[in-house]
Amino acid sequence: MASTPTQAPFKFMEGGGELGALIRSYNWASTSIGTPDQWPQSLRTTLSIVLNSRFPMFLWWGKDLIQFYNDAYRPSLGKEGKHPLAVGQKGEECWPEIWHIIKPQIDQVWAGGSTWNEDLLVPIHRNGELEDVYWTFSYSPVKDETGKVGGILVVCHETTERRKAGMQIEIAESRYRQLIESLPVAIFTIDANGFINLYNKAATELWGREPHIGKDKWNGAHKIFLTDGTPIAHENGPMAKALHENREISLEMLIQQPDGKMKHVIAHPEPMHDHEGNVTGAMNVLIDITGLKEAEHALRASEELLEKRVNERTAEIKSANFNLQRTNAELEQFAYITSHDLQEPLRKIRTFTEMLEASLGSISSKSKGYLDKITASSTRMRKLIKDVLHYSRLITPDQLFTRVDLHAVIWQVIDDFELTIREKNVKINVEQLPVIEANPLQINQLFSNLLGNALKFNTSKAPEITISATLLDAGNQSLPEGLNPSLSYYLLEFKDNGIGFDQQYAEQIFTIFQRLHTKQEYAGTGIGLALCKKIVLNHHGSITAHSENGEGAVFRIILPVKQLQL
Repeated sequence: MASTPTQAPFKFMEGGGELGALIRSYNWASTSIGTPDQWPQSLRTTLSIVLNSRFPMFLWWGKDLIQFYNDAYRPSLGKEGKHPLAVGQKGEECWPEIWHIIKPQIDQVWAGGSTWNEDLLVPIHRNGELEDVYWTFSYSPVKDETGKVGGILVVCHETTERRKAGMQIEIAESRYRQLIESLPVAIFTIDANGFINLYNKAATELWGREPHIGKDKWNGAHKIFLTDGTPIAHENGPMAKALHENREISLEMLIQQPDGKMKHVIAHPEPMHDHEGNVTGAMNVLIDITGLKEAEHALRASEELLEKRVNERTAEIKSANFNLQRTNAELEQFAYITSHDLQEPLRKIRTFTEMLEASLGSISSKSKGYLDKITASSTRMRKLIKDVLHYSRLITPDQLFTRVDLHAVIWQVIDDFELTIREKNVKINVEQLPVIEANPLQINQLFSNLLGNALKFNTSKAPEITISATLLDAGNQSLPEGLNPSLSYYLLEFKDNGIGFDQQYAEQIFTIFQRLHTKQEYAGTGIGLALCKKIVLNHHGSITAHSENGEGAVFRIILPVKQLQL
């Protein structure tokens, strides 16, 4: 309905921002409550409170539930929807999609009561569609001058985002609990006071009974001992240390179940933190090694019998060694004869043949043919001797190395990380990589660890990783100690613009279980770069790292083009 300015200004309608101006200009004569000069003092007072409140408020007045609201309530109506038509509109006409929800509560207030709802789902039309909206609100009666209910004051707060965030947390917690429950090792968590608040089935089997959430401390169901039998009290146990010292603990110990059975376990508790880094509790992973220890005990029990059998075999081995040594001596003699004694007569035959041919001068073609046959036969005999010598020394090892296309391998690894690369919007630059002799599985693992490391430790707004290769010619290179200068090598570089590290830790990062960051900062176990170094050493190469804090990192890997055949 077209609005016309209210004829005379009223003090109770002053202020109120956008909604105050809209209410002052509205044609109230077209509504059942009439013009503002006809409004009762109760409506005027309540409307003044609504307009000047910074908390979201909504007011229905009269049996038609004519509507008012303030600027604080305005955002809940969305960009496209009920505003500004809701001002002066009848309640039932404005809210048809939720009338079945709010009408019973409105009736309750007309009867003199009030209502309260927390995080109630009340879907409304806004922004061009029906949206799921959560509200915390109260309906309160506003009495007029006769003492009867003249209107309904709605004090409300939209909690949609908080509720959705809460549901996401609930889903995450549910998945977390499902994950813990599905793991085959015993896992439980405690709060800052040491009381159990989460455990899985494997933990109950290890304890021997179900713990009581919030009542049992982690060792309340059993007694625990060091491996030498010394009892461990809760106050100085590994979980207490993890909590109080804020560090990971690893300990081998014994657990006595309620029925008296002993379990041999490795306990690995570590503190848990909130978003501010405060210790909120601890998680313990218990690995049951009882069966392993029993097998170890059985093995020790059989050592005496094994030693006896070993002694019996020692005499047989000595005899076999004597025969082997004799055989080796014969082989060495054969190799010497083959390489020296048999080749010496051949050299003389060839020498005297050449001398004979030179001394005869011009000879018949028939005689020349005889000499050529002697030379050819001696050459063939020399080759046969060399072949026999090679055969005697031949060893056939497992074929560990083959030709590997590094370019194909890196793109396969990049494809494996496709989701992470897309999620972090990482730019990958790959120059042409060569083909070398290598173990394909180990090279795949090497590239996967290096690329995964570059992705994980990169928080740049425009992350970028460059992978390149440069040929290092044999004899014209400065190689790290231990590499063969007679071989050709390729220098591979993995360069990123991530968080980097202090160069003083360049050697430490390749040590197993050595970490420069906590688990809370960057997930992981501390083995990846140690594996990289092992793989590179298996390929008779070298790996180094170069970086500065905040300046990214470069990993340089030197690998031979061909493996040295030993």
